[in-house]
Amino acid sequence: MPPSSFRFSALRALLPALCWAAAATAAPAPSAVDVVREQVLRMTEFLDTTLPGVLGERNITIAFKPKFGDLRDEEYLRFPVELRYGLTKKWELRGGLVPFTPSPLNTGRDHRWGPGEARLGARYDLGPFLGFFDDTTLGFETRIPLGKPPVELNDHYTHLKPSIAAARQLLGWPATTFYANLSYDRSVKLTDRGPPPPEVVRRHVIEAVPGLLYKPSELGYFAEYRIRRIAEPGEYRLGHEIQFGTIWDVPLARSATWKVPGKWQLELAYRVGHEEGRSTDHGVYARVNWRTTLREVLDYTGAGSAKPAR
Repeated sequence: MPPSSFRFSALRALLPALCWAAAATAAPAPSAVDVVREQVLRMTEFLDTTLPGVLGERNITIAFKPKFGDLRDEEYLRFPVELRYGLTKKWELRGGLVPFTPSPLNTGRDHRWGPGEARLGARYDLGPFLGFFDDTTLGFETRIPLGKPPVELNDHYTHLKPSIAAARQLLGWPATTFYANLSYDRSVKLTDRGPPPPEVVRRHVIEAVPGLLYKPSELGYFAEYRIRRIAEPGEYRLGHEIQFGTIWDVPLARSATWKVPGKWQLELAYRVGHEEGRSTDHGVYARVNWRTTLREVLDYTGAGSAKPAR
């Protein structure tokens, strides 16, 4: 069977399984505490897409987003960890690491350990925008290579990325949101790191993403289009991508019945992309997004309930 047929068959098999799992058992009625925690841990991103919204003031969350696709495609496994802090009602600060470990299935030059890259960023809640969008968030992220990570993880340049994410609820289509992302990813030399690997070409990318998200309950569906302007030394080209899939935003009350902590979000999509002068790439992508609050971590470890010594 050709790889493309296998991938599409896998998607057709996985989508019904995800829908069945979401509907198999009714989630218990959420408690008052769960309602507050759901708001703090609400979905603000999926796959490579960002939705508007910032963390509430003085809240701290921890997110873990393992890249399971690496198990199939790469010689290493990435384990991104991110910490978010609500500085004020409008401002949110972010920081994280993307360490990597050797793959148990594939070997080669990148079959090794490393800290990967560091990520630092901030987001600002702009509110309604242009008389059309209900919610808008301005963001800025810096990605800094640590050591000599694999090129697919970081191309050995520091990346500066301003962005804007906006969304509008469509009144004519219940439970449907139109969203848009716009970003500029610029590669710079922050420190003297020596020459990058010979296969690396320095580039700057402008990306625009319009999309639709239909989410009447914990199970949602989305479709989006991405266009990129990729600038390299002496030339530029356009890249196009279409992606559609489903998201299971597991309620806290349901995951509590499974005896698993935190907020779970399961994402599954089929993606087709093409860059001018390049071949077409497509495949099935899955991701698990797990996040929790610092308070829950402290309570789980017992540190949050420790009593002072007399």
